[in-house]
Amino acid sequence: MTTKAPTFTQPLQSVVALEGSAATFECHISGHPQPAVTWYREDYKIESSMDFQITFKAGLARLVIREAFAEDSGRFTCTATNKAGSVSTSSEEVSGEPVPPFFIRKPVQFGPAHFECRLTPIGDPTMVVEWLHDGKPLEAANRLRMINEFGYCSLDYGVAYSRDSGVITCRATNKYGTDHTSATLIVKDEKSLVEESQLPEGRRGMQRIEEKAHFLSVLAVEMSDADDYSCALVEDESVKTTAKLTVEGKKHAA
Repeated sequence: MTTKAPTFTQPLQSVVALEGSAATFECHISGHPQPAVTWYREDYKIESSMDFQITFKAGLARLVIREAFAEDSGRFTCTATNKAGSVSTSSEEVSGEPVPPFFIRKPVQFGPAHFECRLTPIGDPTMVVEWLHDGKPLEAANRLRMINEFGYCSLDYGVAYSRDSGVITCRATNKYGTDHTSATLIVKDEKSLVEESQLPEGRRGMQRIEEKAHFLSVLAVEMSDADDYSCALVEDESVKTTAKLTVEGKKHAA
């Protein structure tokens, strides 16, 4: 088969992408032998990487920018070359349009105290996500867990108390603006108890707490277990009750 210089049967088209979203350039190329394809942004050659994915298959040349930002704007050029010649096609600028945060799904409560919502744009390095309780920022702690990954935001209460009731707000801010969305958390006013034991070292973890009936069982009682045991409210440790455990030695028959 005779050689044929590369030609673009479909040249590049201008691309406008939302900031943080993917941008794809495509063009169709013919030529024999199969041309080698090179991509440029302005005068700089683009290499295939995690951020820029380059493919050329069955005459279709494609460049994908995984996440387009304003600084990616510019003229993109595809050059096809074989031994019969070389040809190029260029696009207009890629405009990473400024996109303020926007919640595409409002907070949904699952279980006793788990909230989740969805947010765009995804992959914005300037995005800051906060959770608030009645307008006051919440901070991650032992019983609070927060996740913000790929537009998914969630708040988990490991344990929820009546004082946690109120308006729960997720607020997102980037350099282009802010958005927020809210839901109401209602925790029924049930007294929460925690056992305070004075168990000897090595015998910890024998407590058993039921949802409504709270009790402590000491299995295989030993003389060293004799002590005072207390059960107190989490919200107010001064509210507690105390009992004394007395262990008597076994009486041996005469």
